[in-house]
Amino acid sequence: MDTTATVPPDTATSHPGPGPATSHTAGFAPVRHNLMSLRRLFWLRWALMGGQSVLLVSCESVAGVILPYSPLLAILSLQAVFNLLTGLRLRMHAGRGTMPSDAELMGQLMVDLTALSANLFFTGGATNPFVSFYLPGLAIAAAILPWRNVIALAVYAMACYSLMLIEYVPLNLRNPDNAVNYHLAGMWLNFVASATMIAVFVARLSGVLRQRDAELNLAREQLLRDARVEALNDQAAAVAHEIGTPLATLAVIAGELRADAADPRLGGTRVSAYLPDLQTMEQQLELCKSILARLRDDHETAAPQRIDAWLDGYVERWQLRHPHARLEANAIGEAAALPVEAARVGQILTILLDNAARSQLAAGHEQIPLRLAISLESHGALPTLTFRVTDRGLGIPPSQRARLGEAPVASMHGGQGIGVYLAQSAAQQMGGRLAWHDHHEGGTVAELRLPAPSPASFPDATPFASPLTTNPR
Repeated sequence: MDTTATVPPDTATSHPGPGPATSHTAGFAPVRHNLMSLRRLFWLRWALMGGQSVLLVSCESVAGVILPYSPLLAILSLQAVFNLLTGLRLRMHAGRGTMPSDAELMGQLMVDLTALSANLFFTGGATNPFVSFYLPGLAIAAAILPWRNVIALAVYAMACYSLMLIEYVPLNLRNPDNAVNYHLAGMWLNFVASATMIAVFVARLSGVLRQRDAELNLAREQLLRDARVEALNDQAAAVAHEIGTPLATLAVIAGELRADAADPRLGGTRVSAYLPDLQTMEQQLELCKSILARLRDDHETAAPQRIDAWLDGYVERWQLRHPHARLEANAIGEAAALPVEAARVGQILTILLDNAARSQLAAGHEQIPLRLAISLESHGALPTLTFRVTDRGLGIPPSQRARLGEAPVASMHGGQGIGVYLAQSAAQQMGGRLAWHDHHEGGTVAELRLPAPSPASFPDATPFASPLTTNPR
């Protein structure tokens, strides 16, 4: 049986941290715990052997107990040889960068229980006051091993104890009348030794476990902080995508105004002639400000909203960014009452709708309205909340569609595919997925499918009476 667990080279020095390092932390703490446990078993065994040597030397002269020295010395010698091999094993672990497994620690404790049973067999069996020395060994096992291994060691210890109730070598006392006093003295020594073992080994091991738990808690806190930063980064990327459209509109209007101002034939044009363009510019600037403000608000308040309370406002904001496009949105049936994470769902839909609007513009069908339909559907055993965006644009070639969302893919109307890539990532974080299909009349149907939440699971979602169909302009 292979009892070695290999540790990656960077694990021994990695500090608990976010992302992948956290998984290192989860695997690192138990592995280091096993190495420290083996080292402490090694030194504890030397201490116990020293105590046995003292008893062998002094037991007859002090307590008048005549021991069978030959078998006891043989057992002590075998223990010494085994512990020397354990020391070599520790050096091998250090040299190869490996760590002891639970099976190896169980084998170490099994040897200790066997040696204890052999010593007890030749020194009175179950009548020996040190027979309760099984308990510290099992306490150590319970502190360092999984419960299945502990049960196996406990069954083994009970079997050895039970056999020594029947078969053992009786103690040879010079003065049998002092047997009770000897037994009481042995019980006292047993208590002192057991308490020392538990205090030194188990208490120090508990300190290591508390330190490990503290490291894991720090790692979890760091992971939560990094998750918040990552969420803010995702929102910032989506905002950068959204803000590009009004900025492009401003650039176009500014270019037209500059061209008009440079044209000598229009030198006498009054400022009032540019009033619609100036109003559009002001509108787009206000939209940019509102998008940036929403970045802050979405990060601070992430409470879900009912679809019927959120949809109208969302459509109005999107329409401001695309004044030359038309959007018809409706929530069908039970879907209207369901709550959604407005910030994240809105970011995904904005990317899909922006791409749909550009595709229709490139195809020359900007007069045809885009459609956003929200419905509750059943796909298998679980209900799905589906957001379906339909356009009459250029469509998506099958070869390109297969890679959408998996990596940035340049589109036919000038996009680089980064927004779709971010949208797919956000959808997967929410347990959903994006999919694209051909429309039978031309164009594309983009679908966002999310696990349908129950209204009861979002107590903060405020009901709001609103028309389910929005047809701006």
